[in-house]
Amino acid sequence: MASSEESSSSPAMHTDDGRDRLSDLPDELLGHILSFLPNVEAGRTAVLSRRWRDVFGCVDTISLEEYEGQRSNDWETFFYEAEERKSCSGHLLDGLSAALLSRRRCNGRNLPLRRFGFAFDSITGWDVVFVDMCLHHVLRHASKELHLDLRFFICPICERGGCRKRKAKVKSRRETPEKSDDDEEGHLYSTRCGYILPRKLYSCVALKTLCISYAWLNVPESINLPLLETMRLTGPGNSGRDIQRLISGCPRLTDLKIEGAPNLRTLSILDKRLRSFALRCCQNVKSVAIDSTELTTLAYSGAVPPESLLSLHGGVQRISSCTVQLCSKNLSAEEIGRLGRFLDLFAGTTHLHVESARMGASMESKHFTSSLTFAGLTRLDLTGCLPSDGAANAVRRILEQTPKLECLTLFLVPVPKEPDYYGLQEEDVDEKRRERDGDDLFTTEDESMFSSIECLRRRVTTIYLVGYSGDELTQRLLARLLLSNALVLERVCVKLVKQKLAWQLKQKHDIQGWFVSKSAKATFT
Repeated sequence: MASSEESSSSPAMHTDDGRDRLSDLPDELLGHILSFLPNVEAGRTAVLSRRWRDVFGCVDTISLEEYEGQRSNDWETFFYEAEERKSCSGHLLDGLSAALLSRRRCNGRNLPLRRFGFAFDSITGWDVVFVDMCLHHVLRHASKELHLDLRFFICPICERGGCRKRKAKVKSRRETPEKSDDDEEGHLYSTRCGYILPRKLYSCVALKTLCISYAWLNVPESINLPLLETMRLTGPGNSGRDIQRLISGCPRLTDLKIEGAPNLRTLSILDKRLRSFALRCCQNVKSVAIDSTELTTLAYSGAVPPESLLSLHGGVQRISSCTVQLCSKNLSAEEIGRLGRFLDLFAGTTHLHVESARMGASMESKHFTSSLTFAGLTRLDLTGCLPSDGAANAVRRILEQTPKLECLTLFLVPVPKEPDYYGLQEEDVDEKRRERDGDDLFTTEDESMFSSIECLRRRVTTIYLVGYSGDELTQRLLARLLLSNALVLERVCVKLVKQKLAWQLKQKHDIQGWFVSKSAKATFT
């Protein structure tokens, strides 16, 4: 019986004589396998056996990071109480140093790196010299392709709509580059950009991905990045001209994301064909021109943009996924009107995600004069709170314009309970909005109109409710109207908020009671 168990256990790991097949693999292959694990977990494999002691030195990926706020309580300890002045990010620096040195110690040579990244909660002057040495080493020993993710500061991107603001407490000891004439708001980011990138980075021909957060780009006159395909710039302290020059110097660029760039005014990307483009919280940008011949994914985050913001040369026929995140907490009548004209650009998309403080972005308002129809839309995601029953009309109006919709996802945000800066709660704000727009309350006639929505009757097969709380009456109303009118529904996935088991069972029973489709299957998490 024992021999039968031994012969049947782990055939892929052991041969008939009990040898470990996995350990027989060459170091380079084992290192590549460990590269898919977090570095801390991969390093722990050294305790398995002598065979695994030096395998970590063969990984082709090094990535360590701090979390937001990790260093916020260390400043007094390190700068005033400690006898030895040193970096607050000692654990991060020690980890990076150990990972890089182990590669040379274990192999007797510097193996090429494929991926390298780190994330400082907030970089300080003590860290600059070490980061210089790390980047010099990585660029010198890069493999045939190199992916960099360098984050020097961690904070929320958005500066609007009640998002938290956070400033670095210590400036870099380096001098910041001189500001050009168009750097009107460069001072807003001078404390965040605590590091100046080495110019050698822009001549790394192996660089394929470049993700930079809160650093001075230090763009040279000559840029040689022939393989760069993916670029993400978050909070750059440079002028818009520097950002434009860097983008223009990447001939094979296909994926571009720019976040929190207050000095960016205009951007032109007509000399290359992007497949993905994202513009987030660049509040001073006036115009963006893109060759959209091959553009498939587009994302925008910020205030409701003017009509002249996006100029898509090549049409919008290939754009299959679009995300619009509105940071303004309350939309004015003018912004509601501009929103309709902005969404007209993406009438042919198949996947649309609209995120706003109030679900539906006040599209039920009389100021939303657009008559757009998303004729090809099959997947719709909506994010926001439902402060009143009238907000359900915004969802209804959107669904009426999506005749081919198959999958609907609602990310339900709780209605804020704390008063805002002006002492008004969300319900009070919604009441004032109703007085401004002249909107009626949600009536019985509005409820009956859900039964005539074409996509609910014939097309919608999947509904996701994320963050559902049956205690909020508007959430409960909208869920009931959707589920009781979805005649061909096949799947419902509901993620409940954390509550006691008895409460969750009650919500599950209520939701299942609203189904009219006998083939619908529900999943609750």
